[in-house]
Amino acid sequence: MRLLVYELRPPELAKEGLVGALQQRLDTVEGRAGVEARLFVEGDVQLPPAVEEGLYRIAQEALNNALKHAAAASVIVRIRAEADRVELQVIDDGHGFEPTALSDRGGMGLVSMRERATNLKGVLSLSSSPGTARPSRS
Repeated sequence: MRLLVYELRPPELAKEGLVGALQQRLDTVEGRAGVEARLFVEGDVQLPPAVEEGLYRIAQEALNNALKHAAAASVIVRIRAEADRVELQVIDDGHGFEPTALSDRGGMGLVSMRERATNLKGVLSLSSSPGTARPSRS
């Protein structure tokens, strides 16, 4: 039951808001894994709960991918809020990948990130190539 409630809306997101929840995630998960993690915030990040949750889930998946697949040693999460838009960037120094080659691997991470971005009336864009560290943004 706790997992179901967590999946609906993570408690730290409800308590701390998007910025606080992301900082907590970086401090605990990435910190425990020995990954240098930094969060940068520009503007007033006061968003509706559904937008906060969508952005949190996108960031969470991108951070999971940086740990699990990219073998990143450092990550940066950047949120830039303006009056009518918000931009989330997740940048890691992992070994990179070829985005077009992932469709045959059966993973759902990028698919769910793209769907969440679309549901927020946003766009997910990726920049990566094997052997290089490039930003991943949405």
